[in-house]
Amino acid sequence: MSIAVRPAFEISPAGDYSLRASADFIGAWHEAPSEGEAAGGHLHLAFLTDAGWKPVGVCLTQSADSHVHGEVYGDATAPEVQAKVARILSLDVDGSGWPEVGLRDPVVGRLQRMFPGFRPVNWSDAYEAAAWCLISTRVSMRQAQGVKDRLAREIGHEVDIHGHRMYAFPEPSRLVKLESFRGLAGRKLEYMNKLGEAATADWLDTERLRAMAPEECLVELRRLSGIGEWGAQLIRLRALSAVDEMPTAERRLLAVLREAYGLQREPDNATLEGLSEAWRPYRMWVCVSLRRSGGEGAGMMHSRASG
Repeated sequence: MSIAVRPAFEISPAGDYSLRASADFIGAWHEAPSEGEAAGGHLHLAFLTDAGWKPVGVCLTQSADSHVHGEVYGDATAPEVQAKVARILSLDVDGSGWPEVGLRDPVVGRLQRMFPGFRPVNWSDAYEAAAWCLISTRVSMRQAQGVKDRLAREIGHEVDIHGHRMYAFPEPSRLVKLESFRGLAGRKLEYMNKLGEAATADWLDTERLRAMAPEECLVELRRLSGIGEWGAQLIRLRALSAVDEMPTAERRLLAVLREAYGLQREPDNATLEGLSEAWRPYRMWVCVSLRRSGGEGAGMMHSRASG
């Protein structure tokens, strides 16, 4: 009996990269709902494809030469999954200049030694990040994670990655039809319906938004029902794989900055601008590293599983 060959791909990172660091980063925040475990050295991801919203899984490993190898589980081609994995893991960015930032700024140098081979892990797409913004508004993180997990299990998509069953977030058409769901109180259900409509109409296409200028993109994202300045920034910075942009609505980052740099008070915009000049062209990488160092996991992040 012949064994079907699964679509596969390989990514050669430009600059230092550790798949284990990505798995640790995900695990420090919140693992996606699943049954079973990934084999040692594997990172399993489950998400919807950008085109057609098809559920797909991928098993990732890293070889001694640092190349990342991916095996696709589901109805998707290797190139489309490779492009999405590269965006999620920040592997579509040339990281060869990242060590220089640590040489210029001792605080960043300490972060790099604390998290060797680290690159930010992004939300799978703008749609899932927007859903998280709506779910997590005015509730605790634990409550929001519970609601998102139940959505994935109850109306989402099960993906089997060689025995590790994972649950991807529901495709947009399922949010459109959602009439009630425990944990989505007030206008949240209405907002989720409208989010599904926007994504179904391809208005929320991640690559379309990613190609926009930052301010234009933020204006566009604020058109989504229930999404304000904070939500628009989260989607822009943590789903569209922004590299050299800065959050302006992230209060917890300012508290971490004050401690890391020994400041008398939380930095104002002028102080932040001055500090961040040394971080270019990886300002967002520094911000995510700082938030992670504050002991709060990944900060402005996602929910996905690690193995």
